[in-house]
Amino acid sequence: MSIFLTPLRTGRFVSQKLNDAVHIGALRKRLRQDPAFLPPEDGPFDVLLNFPDRPINLYQVRQWYGPLEHLSQRLKIGILCYHPETARQISKETSLKIVLTPGYSDLSEVEEFLQPKVILYPNQNYANYRILGLESAEHVFICHGESDKIYMASNWVKVFNYFFVAGQASRDRLTRHVRNYDVDDRTIMIGRPQIDIPQPIPFDWDDDRTTIIYAPTWEGGRQTMRYGSVASHGVAIVQALVSKMNLRLIYRPHPRTGIYSDDFLSADAKIRQIIAAANAADETAFHLVDETPFGWQLTAADLMITDISAVAYDWLTTGKPLLVTEPVESKVPTPHEGIMTILPRIQASATSSIVSIIDSVLHDDVLMKTFAEGADYYYGDRRPGASLQRFTAAVDFVLEERDRNLWSQDYRYRPMSNASLAGPFLASPPTTVAAKPRLTSAVKRVDAIAKPVAKSLSRAARRILTATVLTSPTKSLVARSANVAEYQQQSPIVVTAMGDPEDLVPLVDWLPALELTNSSERVTIIVGNLHAYKFLKRRTRLRILVGDSATVTESYYSELEPLLDVHFDQAKLNLREAGHNAMRHVYVGSSGTLEWLNNRLRLFDSIILPPQLPDGMIRKALIHFPETVDIVSVGAEDTAAVRARTLRDAVEYSRELRQTSTREVGQTR
Repeated sequence: MSIFLTPLRTGRFVSQKLNDAVHIGALRKRLRQDPAFLPPEDGPFDVLLNFPDRPINLYQVRQWYGPLEHLSQRLKIGILCYHPETARQISKETSLKIVLTPGYSDLSEVEEFLQPKVILYPNQNYANYRILGLESAEHVFICHGESDKIYMASNWVKVFNYFFVAGQASRDRLTRHVRNYDVDDRTIMIGRPQIDIPQPIPFDWDDDRTTIIYAPTWEGGRQTMRYGSVASHGVAIVQALVSKMNLRLIYRPHPRTGIYSDDFLSADAKIRQIIAAANAADETAFHLVDETPFGWQLTAADLMITDISAVAYDWLTTGKPLLVTEPVESKVPTPHEGIMTILPRIQASATSSIVSIIDSVLHDDVLMKTFAEGADYYYGDRRPGASLQRFTAAVDFVLEERDRNLWSQDYRYRPMSNASLAGPFLASPPTTVAAKPRLTSAVKRVDAIAKPVAKSLSRAARRILTATVLTSPTKSLVARSANVAEYQQQSPIVVTAMGDPEDLVPLVDWLPALELTNSSERVTIIVGNLHAYKFLKRRTRLRILVGDSATVTESYYSELEPLLDVHFDQAKLNLREAGHNAMRHVYVGSSGTLEWLNNRLRLFDSIILPPQLPDGMIRKALIHFPETVDIVSVGAEDTAAVRARTLRDAVEYSRELRQTSTREVGQTR
């Protein structure tokens, strides 16, 4: 095993992880002593923006400061941070209230003190899954920019109550790519409110140079997201542009550039060297490596070169010329509709001609008209103030709906673990819930925090063990799994089990039914780690594959072509895998607890209820629960045979839907 070959590397890894944990813990403790980062004393929030990321992803939330500060003039607005470094940085950049969580996974104060009515999400971070379970708030995806990337039409959008989209283009994209999603009911068009926030230019350029902004995206976390051009186009583009005396370059790399790819990292470094050398040779050029907040560039630059990414669509609001690179990764899905099919696309082989391409575009009146028409399609009304007004109206609508759908403005659904199965939903509504004194709540939390400490430490130790000692056996199993997925027969049913062994108890309960189902519809279990593999291997003869990354599991789905993806728990990586669009996703509820009955259920196409639960419970418990989600029960006779029949019926229904969809696509061609 590699552990014996590289003990020094393993020791450094563990040491670094421990040092990071100590640093973050100390900083969290220090900030949590400052009232500026604690829940306020004056009651609940109207709107809370949820941001669980480290500072490297702050670009996703910075663009929302302006619209949220506008809202804060009449509503109580806050930003929830999970990382202390992020909280400290954001507090320097906005006047909005910042709340730092007591621990990365400790959201107790959200329900106890913050009590948000609406929660906004600028990204689809898998850490969102914790707070997404909150039933007393409406959850709204606002994203961090419009784009024709497949990310913008991921199955993940289903988990939110609403998606605040930019315009009709986004609605059309969702209609084409996201199955079983009521676009009219669950999207609200708001335009681009950021364009209505003044952004002064921080530089005074008084020459006649044409300013070009090159703003490539990063390499992406999986093959199907590798739209970035830094490694394939970037060096040649920058070298050509800085060599012309009549051009000025703003190079704005994505903040995540190079975190996965050494090629991107080295190309980015080379580009920075080229710009530094050009500035040294000509002090009047003032070419810029730009890491400032985005917004002023829309006014300062004359033309943009970028990739298939959100920044292209921000630029589209200006109506100015735009050039887009062609991805070199063959597995990247490129748009077959929308503005990206009309815009000039730069092949990697054509980068040496970039200056002549720019000259032709700047003088193409027909193309300029295309930019203006595209902006209308993607954003709607772009008159000054129109987008900000629509954003404000959309927030007001969701706030009003939330209050209408709860029994009273202060009511919060009680925790449901080990509760009476129907009690919380059949009881009479309380008149009010009094706010609890902070001291009493703090004392009460001591026991609640102490109990899971051992479990948290155990999981942390397991993660370090998996990342070091168990790396070789895990990689070996992944390689074997990939071979099985590629060369053995397809599997109509896939069971996603990305959690640890303690998360797999509901799945174990269903193993007899899955084994019966396997006799006619092949079943494959995909687990996320070696511990889960060993745990299940001792309990079933069903085929088990190990997928230790998003790219690997994506390849399994591609080879197995499942019709049905069955989930028995809500581990955050389960929710990651539920983001795939090509199959129907089913959640199987447990009869032992109601912890699974929460807002995350919106993500699934079907929910299988245990026999004790009333049919209408879910729709009664969750605000504006979508009618498109099928809710079925195994019936009173809850046996392995009945469960197997329920799964076979779900597969057959999925097969019929796929055949119908295939016929409809063929007829439209």
